[in-house]
Amino acid sequence: MNCKYHTHEKAQWYCHQCDISFCVNCCDIHEREIAPRCLLCRTHLESYGVSDKVTPFWNKLSEFNKYPWQKNAYNFLLTYMGIAFVIGLITDFIPIMMIQLLLLLALYSIGIGYVFTVLTRTARGKFDAPSYDEALTFNSDSMTGKVIGLFLTIIGIGFIGYHIFGSGFILPYIAVVSFANPAMLIILAMEKHVTSAINPARIASCVKAIGWPYLLLFGFSFLIDTGLEFAQSQLHFWLPQSIAYPMLFAALAYFYIVKFSMFGYVAFQYHNELGYGIDAENLLDNDSESALEKRLMAKADVYIQEGRFEDAEDVLYDLAQDKKHTVKALERLVRLNIVRQNPAGAIKAANNYFQNPNLSGIGVEAVRLYQEIVAYEPHFRPMNAMARSVLINQMKHKRYLEDVNKLTSISEKMQNDVNLPWLMLSRAKFESEVMNDDAKALGMVNKLLSKYPRGSHQREAEQLRQVCQSMQQKAPSA
Repeated sequence: MNCKYHTHEKAQWYCHQCDISFCVNCCDIHEREIAPRCLLCRTHLESYGVSDKVTPFWNKLSEFNKYPWQKNAYNFLLTYMGIAFVIGLITDFIPIMMIQLLLLLALYSIGIGYVFTVLTRTARGKFDAPSYDEALTFNSDSMTGKVIGLFLTIIGIGFIGYHIFGSGFILPYIAVVSFANPAMLIILAMEKHVTSAINPARIASCVKAIGWPYLLLFGFSFLIDTGLEFAQSQLHFWLPQSIAYPMLFAALAYFYIVKFSMFGYVAFQYHNELGYGIDAENLLDNDSESALEKRLMAKADVYIQEGRFEDAEDVLYDLAQDKKHTVKALERLVRLNIVRQNPAGAIKAANNYFQNPNLSGIGVEAVRLYQEIVAYEPHFRPMNAMARSVLINQMKHKRYLEDVNKLTSISEKMQNDVNLPWLMLSRAKFESEVMNDDAKALGMVNKLLSKYPRGSHQREAEQLRQVCQSMQQKAPSA
């Protein structure tokens, strides 16, 4: 289903009160709210989820493999290898079982904290790797203890089942636990309760929510685990501890980062189906200025299409306060007032639009907007010479001759405009380059240099004069 107001965008939210589907850009999103609000009735919206919007996880395997090569993840891997190397040396020289177990627990704790940070971060739509400091902060939730508690619980249940049902219980139990392992880890990371992670009903609902793609998730996870078990047995058999440790734990960290980034992406893709209330703002690119502009423009679209023009103007004027978005906001205000048949509002917004000192960077859009304004209000002209110069420089066809004549007609108020030489130069270039009238262009340049012999325009004006003189000399022989 697509958004009612932006038919090219997927709808992600639905308002029961208004019976309207919205895309993520035209919702009213505030921090710490459970869901966006409807712009029209202010009630909270219901999420459609993003599983039909984001790329399926099985099409992003290459991205998961690249995840550990991000700067933060790569730095963590190097640090982790160094720590593993030191621990390997210690365990070689101090063969005390208790010390070895404590060092191993510390090493696993560091890795567990990082990979679970990767999972939860990715589940919230943040695909850049976390720093090591973020992993340490995350592990304040005692994820190491919870992981140990989860596996001790699994072992305990297996032990009890063995004593009740005999040895025939073990293989089916291992198969079920292996199949449920991805779901359990996702639940543990997102809900942070061991009881939830071992709850058969919660595991079943997680598998059901993901659907048949869970088989792919399990398959990829199983292949990674099997490969790591084989590598572990070989490394410990052939190499001393000091060498085996960094190699083994580097491989473990690398492939578990890959696996847990995949788990996190699955939680992100199916967050609505899984029942996780991922904040709506996490589905947006909050750091992008273009994204902010897009959302505010989308809100204005909603109000305009609903006939709430004053609300649309409020949104656009708020956007125009930020210099980064002023041009786009004023452009939309001009068109809004044209639709509303409000000439005073259209001209006010247009005058502000053409005051933009960087107008030359959007010359094509400026000409397009100028033509729309003139079609609505034929007497409109920008009130500064630089804006008129920019417009003329973009008018590269003879059909613009009438517009150029009007734009070079200077009122008394503009006689002292410091950019008037540039307007005269633009008109001369139009005559030379578009109308092919070098004689007229030469006369204009001579008048310009006579009236304004000095200034930033001087060099370009003299170059144009030389070109026009050269073309005039060639004309008779041609």
